[in-house]
Amino acid sequence: MIALKILDHVAVISLERPDARNALPTGAWQALAASIRTIPSSVRALLLRSMVPGVFCAGADLADLARLVDDVEARTAFRVALEDAVGELAGLSIPTVAAVEGACFGAGVALALGCDLIVASPAARFGLPPARLGIGYPVGDVARLAQRVGRAQAARLLFTATSIDSAEALRIGLVDMIGDAAKVIDDIVRNDETALWLLKRTLDDPLDESLDAAFEGCFASARFAAGVAHYRDKA
Repeated sequence: MIALKILDHVAVISLERPDARNALPTGAWQALAASIRTIPSSVRALLLRSMVPGVFCAGADLADLARLVDDVEARTAFRVALEDAVGELAGLSIPTVAAVEGACFGAGVALALGCDLIVASPAARFGLPPARLGIGYPVGDVARLAQRVGRAQAARLLFTATSIDSAEALRIGLVDMIGDAAKVIDDIVRNDETALWLLKRTLDDPLDESLDAAFEGCFASARFAAGVAHYRDKA
């Protein structure tokens, strides 16, 4: 259901539950969080993908959610598991890319929002249907959605519960590009890992007072010296 592989300094997390269109029960969200915590420090980027054709993630498993009608403790366990999984993903210090090929609904959108970049295929579709089920959406995920698309577009997606295609998702900023996520990952990992770490840290917390010193320290690196020499030789 959740598989983690390390391939050439890239952590690849794959979703594979074809019988349920990659809908994830509470235990799978817990397993996802646990997998993310095991990613070694040598990794430079993460790719989140589906191994099921035509679907990224249908969201939370409805059969699992049915237990929440009568089981109060299960409600908390589900909420915490979902928050932990997306939170672990969003908290990684390396660049992260979600490859959305096909359907991405409900908690699947929350999962994609945990990544720095969302790269969609032309066939991707996105939808947030919790209002149709009479439920809300996790606070952190609503915040990430609004940060990406603005409050008005977030309200449209949440209030109407209608799905949109990849072109509309690109237009409103829900996805960053329509293309090949694997190529984006290849472009990322060509670059210096310390620079990637610093750039992501700067994007996440531009008020961090240690960033100025970290930026200045980059100029003493062997990578910078080699890069400057390379471009000067070409001039």
